[in-house]
Amino acid sequence: MTTRRNLLTSVAGAAIAYPLLASEAFAQKKSSAKAKNTKPLKLLKPKALQSGMTIGLVFPAGWTKMEEVELGKAYLEKLGYKVVLGQNAGKQLGYLSQDDKSRAAEFMTAVENPSIDAIICARGGYGTMRMLEMLDYTSIRKHPKIISGYSDITALINTIYQRSGLVTFHGPGALAAWNEFTEKSFLEIATANALTDAERAKKPFQPIVMPPTEGWKTMTTGKTGKAKGRLVGGNLTLLSMTTGTSLEINTKGALLFFEDVTEEPYRIDRMITQLLLAGKLQECVGIAIGQFTKCEAEDAAHSFTVQEVLEDRLKGLGIPIVTGLQFGHVAQKYTYPIGVQAELNTETGTLTLLESAVQG
Repeated sequence: MTTRRNLLTSVAGAAIAYPLLASEAFAQKKSSAKAKNTKPLKLLKPKALQSGMTIGLVFPAGWTKMEEVELGKAYLEKLGYKVVLGQNAGKQLGYLSQDDKSRAAEFMTAVENPSIDAIICARGGYGTMRMLEMLDYTSIRKHPKIISGYSDITALINTIYQRSGLVTFHGPGALAAWNEFTEKSFLEIATANALTDAERAKKPFQPIVMPPTEGWKTMTTGKTGKAKGRLVGGNLTLLSMTTGTSLEINTKGALLFFEDVTEEPYRIDRMITQLLLAGKLQECVGIAIGQFTKCEAEDAAHSFTVQEVLEDRLKGLGIPIVTGLQFGHVAQKYTYPIGVQAELNTETGTLTLLESAVQG
């Protein structure tokens, strides 16, 4: 599967090859490009996932092979769910699954279809940024469902949370390499607290503790090393690319998490510096940093390491920071729900969910 870096590199040439892909929404919405983040909406939690429910499999970003789609569908069915494929399954238009209108329409169809209980994005790649101004966030709030994905889906799930108040899930895509670890984390969070009000009163939500992977590090010294806040974040590239636009992430008082894949250390430096210059990282209460998969420098003799970049750029913030956590572009990944209260502990390296991400 083509990496996200290669997809981004191909954008300039593709703009000439596919002139009709230009989003009408861009022309219609460009006046809102400098819109500021408004006060967060009241938090809305989707219905908990239960065995036998129907999952809508959608394709809001990169293209997929039909055989991969069938494998992902079969895995979810094996877990005990029914699966409905979106209309763009197996389709390709350049590096996208389909044109912007078709991808937005497919997503909204899954949102508004009463027979679909949850939505899982097939994969990332590139494309969600192009269609976000075409979505109906009022309708998304009226039809709250679990929405999960990672990588390029970062832009989708954070924008939905900010514009509708709905808790979303930075978790596995349907075509990701599912395994026992990834499955357990996703189901623990997506099905947690699936109780009636009476049952919940007798058995309150138990915090979900996610221990760190081997090799984790802390950047916090001389403090308690604990930070509590609403959880937001995802892929570093998408977080930096949306900064300065109407889609930029609101980090004020938030517990931010980020990671990336196949990026040179200097590119990671550039993206973090952009967030610093925009004041985004200074507003956080803490930062949970994942693993930077395949991010070694090609010319190591003339480069910093990723860890050196992180230390140089972030240690001076004076807030709790942990590196080497387990989410995003790693084989065994935790699911992080966007919008819920969580706590980062730099003494133990744990990230703990303090409230349920779903309702019964």
